[in-house]
Amino acid sequence: MRTFPVFAAVVVLLATLAAAAVLQRPVRAADAQRQHVVVSAALVAFPLLAAAAALGAARSYRPGDRERTVWSGLGLAAALWAAGRALFWYAQTSLGHPMPFPSPADLLTAGFFLLALVAVYQEYRTVRDLVGPTHRVALVAVALVTLLAGYVLFLEPVVAGGLRTTAQSVSVAFSLGGLVLIPLATAPALVFFGGLAGYVWLLISASLVCIAVAVMWFSNAVFFDVWFVGHRSNVLQIAGFALLAVGALWHRQLMREA
Repeated sequence: MRTFPVFAAVVVLLATLAAAAVLQRPVRAADAQRQHVVVSAALVAFPLLAAAAALGAARSYRPGDRERTVWSGLGLAAALWAAGRALFWYAQTSLGHPMPFPSPADLLTAGFFLLALVAVYQEYRTVRDLVGPTHRVALVAVALVTLLAGYVLFLEPVVAGGLRTTAQSVSVAFSLGGLVLIPLATAPALVFFGGLAGYVWLLISASLVCIAVAVMWFSNAVFFDVWFVGHRSNVLQIAGFALLAVGALWHRQLMREA
């Protein structure tokens, strides 16, 4: 367990530095190029780190164990996200401008949502018998708040003109995926609240909420052609995968000591 605090501190420090790079507003071309490289690299590196940590947590369980499926799904989902951001970065570098929306990179993002939703649903099935009336009320409240905020912030601006293009449909699909992911992701944290497993799932739930909001915000910004390297959705991406990496490693450590 001694290595975990060091790992967590390093990840938090690197995530803070990467977030600071996102929020910079460079004036000189050289500074803008440096920001582009740092932020683009961070958007690939943190998901890869999360993927490695989650797959490591999966190896703590026997083949066929539902928890192994949960952590493997989260790890593979993070790997798909990293591949999508790497493809997006490559297109920006080679073509000189972002890929059109939707693109092959967005297919990989869709793959992330599919695997992440399956993973958290499997975890929900694991804890379903522990969900009491208070938990259900809290989950309904989370779902309603998520739906309302998601519609106002991300769905309504897109659907206002009608779903006439593929880009509109994909943006709405990503938003709906995020709206489903958030309540499901919070269920284990509510059920396990109070113990060490609860703290781990609090980190995992927070990470998935950050990522869900980030992808809704990102797809919305790309759709309206207002995305850029310094877009604040990138901070949420970095924070989400940093939290996922820390939570997954912490879970692996706990399983080793059990």
